[in-house]
Amino acid sequence: MRTLVERLGRLPLGAVGLAVTVCAAMAAGHVLLVRHVHDTGGEEWPQWVARWTIETYWGLLPLAFLALWARRRQRTGWLGRIGAAMLATGPVAALLIAVAATVWGAILGRGDLPASMMSLELLFYVMMLGVLATGIAFLLDAGVRWWGALLIVGLLADFVMPLALSAVYAVFGLLLMVAALRSGRDGVPVEPAVEPAH
Repeated sequence: MRTLVERLGRLPLGAVGLAVTVCAAMAAGHVLLVRHVHDTGGEEWPQWVARWTIETYWGLLPLAFLALWARRRQRTGWLGRIGAAMLATGPVAALLIAVAATVWGAILGRGDLPASMMSLELLFYVMMLGVLATGIAFLLDAGVRWWGALLIVGLLADFVMPLALSAVYAVFGLLLMVAALRSGRDGVPVEPAVEPAH
């Protein structure tokens, strides 16, 4: 587990920013696709297809946030560790649902997962609390307060407007990529990829 965290912490900041931006675009695409299907009365994608394509942001976005936490884990303390543990439920839930939907729908041909299995989606609420906790931990870390602000604003904005989360996280991802580019150009790191233990 420690090795995995260290590897996440070594991911280039620009790559993490790109992942956040792509996930924001996927989340917006999901919202627009659902709206289009609803408005036109069209047929929804099979659940297992959606889980492996347009809805993979459910697992990739918290994974990107975990990579950010891994870079600052020595400075975010116990709140950061709690937030990271809750964030980790996102990729786990996304993978479990995708695999279950594939077996149930694609292999067994029984359509969408039954409601009892979809209770796994409750783990995404734990993940959202993880985004909030990690955001607060970043706010308390003077070096990356803007990370925390954008994490929290993006999460809360999702409850106000359907596409607000995508807009905020797209900006967040772009800013991370710009920060990485500036760091490379100036030769001065924005912050260390993996901080030494004290």
